[in-house]
Amino acid sequence: MVSFSSRTTSMDIQRNLEANVEKRTKDMYGPPMGKRLLVFMDDMNMPKVDEYGTQQPIALLKLLLEKGYLYDRGKELNCKSIRDIGFMAAMGKAGGGRNEVDPRFISLFSVFNIPFPSEESLHLIYSSILKGHTSVFHESIVAVSDKLTSCTLALYKNIVQDLLPTPSKFHYIFNLRDLSRIFNGLVLTNPERFQTVTQMVRVWRNECLRVFHDRLINETDKQLVEEHIGNLVTVHFKDDAEVVMRDPILFGDFRMALHEEETRIYEDIQDYEAAKALFQEILEEHNESSTKMSLVLFDDALEHLIRVHRIIRLDRGHALLVGVGGSGKQSLARLAAFTAGYECIVFGMKNLSNQVRKSNTSKSCDL
Repeated sequence: MVSFSSRTTSMDIQRNLEANVEKRTKDMYGPPMGKRLLVFMDDMNMPKVDEYGTQQPIALLKLLLEKGYLYDRGKELNCKSIRDIGFMAAMGKAGGGRNEVDPRFISLFSVFNIPFPSEESLHLIYSSILKGHTSVFHESIVAVSDKLTSCTLALYKNIVQDLLPTPSKFHYIFNLRDLSRIFNGLVLTNPERFQTVTQMVRVWRNECLRVFHDRLINETDKQLVEEHIGNLVTVHFKDDAEVVMRDPILFGDFRMALHEEETRIYEDIQDYEAAKALFQEILEEHNESSTKMSLVLFDDALEHLIRVHRIIRLDRGHALLVGVGGSGKQSLARLAAFTAGYECIVFGMKNLSNQVRKSNTSKSCDL
């Protein structure tokens, strides 16, 4: 596995290749006899373009794929033939830091282009997921599965059109992962707590806010997303709009966080006071078993805490907390990890790889 970035150099690629092959004869290298080495290169068009219009790693690989050899970087500049090696690569279309790759290099591969799915295909995929999950719910909820899917796709389309990436908003890149995260949140519901269409639409609004709204950096963009959601709810669920759009909107499965024997249930917490009472109890339990934290759980802190907890409870949930020093990022992350039942490990970037290797076999939250 080789992941390319804008800082990847030809020397990085050569060292990586040489580290994974062994010497067979004087100038011939390859994997162990009888084996074939397959190199997968991710984001292959990420390396920066130099002043001559070339990308160093691509130029090196072009030589290797065409001729079957490369040159040693030492004083003697020996020619090294590499045998029994194959290449696979993946890359997105040019733009957003990705560059155009030399077409002569691309011609050395069998190319498969995977376009964005049609709206009909997306609707079939996600409505099938939601219908399968809600098949044990009340029939009125099953009936709105198609409508919720249509609303999600319409919201996604509006956001992609209105919130384009810019130098100051380079992370405004939305893709199928975001759609999947919304439905990942919807399937956390259960028929005991979600018995009406209003409750289901309300949890849909929460998931859309968590996936799209939380990523935005200014009030104008956030207001735009809220307006899009409000319009969709008004058009498709007019009778339920008042309850669905009511704030605050706080969903989580932390009511039973201190009762390990109980099954966690994703639910609407309704208001700040209820959430504060639950987290205050969890905080007291944390302070008895670990380093004491003196936290004031005001409304904004509760919202951030619930966001972090929701993210790390989901499969492949990774959170990047951005804020000024001393704003409580680490404290809230610690409490969220404790609430989720995870072990919290704090480390700097220097010993990141060692700590991850030690902790990847256990349930953990890495800060």
